[in-house]
Amino acid sequence: MKSYSKFSEKFNREKPLQKYPRPNLVRDSYTNLNGIWKYQIVKNNVGFNENWKDIVVPFGVGSLLSEVLDVLKPDEDLWYRKTFKYKKVKEKTILHFEAVDQVCWIYLNGEFIGKNEGGYNPFSFDVSNYIKEDNELLVKVNDYSETGIYAYGKQRLDNKEIWYKPIAGIWQTVWLEDVNKGYIKELFITPIFDEKKVIFSLIGDYNQAIITIFENKKEVVRTITSEDSFEFEFEEFIEWNIDEPFLYDVTIETEDDFVKSYFGMRKISKEKDKKGHMRVYLNNKPVFVSGILDQGYISDGIYTFPNEESMLYDIAIAKEFGFNMIRKHIKQENRRWYYLCDIMGMLVYQDMPSGGKPVNLISFNQAAGTLDIKLKDNNYKRFGREKEESRNMYYQELNNMILTLYNHPCIVTWIPFNEGWGQFDAKQVVSFIKKIDSTRLISHVSGWFDQGVSDYDSRHVYFRKYKHRKDKHNRISFLSEFGGYSYLVKRHFFGKNTYGYKMFNSKKELENSIIRLYRYEILPSVSMGLSGCVYTQLSDVEDECNGLVTYDRKVLKINPRRLKAINLRIRKVIKDE
Repeated sequence: MKSYSKFSEKFNREKPLQKYPRPNLVRDSYTNLNGIWKYQIVKNNVGFNENWKDIVVPFGVGSLLSEVLDVLKPDEDLWYRKTFKYKKVKEKTILHFEAVDQVCWIYLNGEFIGKNEGGYNPFSFDVSNYIKEDNELLVKVNDYSETGIYAYGKQRLDNKEIWYKPIAGIWQTVWLEDVNKGYIKELFITPIFDEKKVIFSLIGDYNQAIITIFENKKEVVRTITSEDSFEFEFEEFIEWNIDEPFLYDVTIETEDDFVKSYFGMRKISKEKDKKGHMRVYLNNKPVFVSGILDQGYISDGIYTFPNEESMLYDIAIAKEFGFNMIRKHIKQENRRWYYLCDIMGMLVYQDMPSGGKPVNLISFNQAAGTLDIKLKDNNYKRFGREKEESRNMYYQELNNMILTLYNHPCIVTWIPFNEGWGQFDAKQVVSFIKKIDSTRLISHVSGWFDQGVSDYDSRHVYFRKYKHRKDKHNRISFLSEFGGYSYLVKRHFFGKNTYGYKMFNSKKELENSIIRLYRYEILPSVSMGLSGCVYTQLSDVEDECNGLVTYDRKVLKINPRRLKAINLRIRKVIKDE
């Protein structure tokens, strides 16, 4: 049975995912190269041959929508070939790849353009000297999955239970843009909520920049600066929040460039409430963070959503269930997904995709969570980070993720490690993150192997009743994973063997049990100091049948209104304190 999702009927294999991929820095120049390419898989370093077959880009090898179900092995090369016509209209042409898993080499018209390492972050090359009217683009990819030094998230060659089938190669949009020499390369926008200020930091070759801010399409400020950093102070501003996610529009014009962007005025912080409990504060108001765990997988695209509608669906259904936060779990999503969270007022807790050598931590993790075992994470071998190059690559990929996602107001917390997977030197990692981004909260470890730092006491509870405890470090008490209740919907399950933490035989049993879990374990804990929780999980994924919706998104397993009602009741506890 083929695992097409509910969005497959509107899927366009000739021109998939055509929306502009970089919402924080928009230009008029945009040529999308998604569609039908050629591919072949050969042994390492033997070169390509003439046996090209069709593949649909940008869907990773191994996914149904790519039309290639092979699993790329570490000793194999994946080659792509794309021919296209192009007419350059400005001085420079930039070739963009939003993400390629894991290592790739780019060739244009027979010339080597560059190499990229890491499977999650956007990268680009100036191809001005190589682009022609008729072009041949070649991409060679290696994907080592869990055997290499790169982040791989939940992907495993040895996949079962909580580990999923790997994808390989191009899995996000490929595109071209033309710019002049003095173009804006990067833009970082930082709201300073309490001071009613916003700071713009520009990277590029320009003499002067005209920055214009719009509120409801009305110009509220227009200024000229020759500096690479500029700040503007509002008399009054409209805040970005969960219920009314207001966004200011921005244009920036230089001698040679014109770009559009946006920002939201919001602040995330931790403060003690009137009862002395450490809480998450959004815009200086306490908020109970009721989240849903989202792996970012879908049955036919696996790592890549079929279209914009499918991304909107996941965020919208999370809101229908009453959640105000999505924990993007062990995956960095495409930039449009975060843009949609920005405009829909969905908070995001962002995980760093895990890496390191797989070690058998499952049974030990369960004991660690139950017995609260403390382990120092500088024992690199125990945690699968024995290789120094793996630790160095982690920092590089973490830095790239934070800078790529920096401008999105929806992101309020960084989570560098989960359940000890590839964990190392968490204290130093927290310091590293703060140097890049001091505006957000940090949960240094989700689950266990707590090093006593950062902003959260973050726990996972699956196999026993949750009992609230006060954190001795006076951090935010956060239940970052719980639930995982499972129900298999026949004809909508595509795994090998069912996996879940507690199995049920009907939708009614599942729904009633989830409501009881919130009513009798979460709700009483809020007044005791619990500041947030994350239910596992949004959708089924392969063997896991513990989603609130099926892997293909065709079946809702519970009534959203019942879960929303209890979620709103829980969130109201903090508002009423």
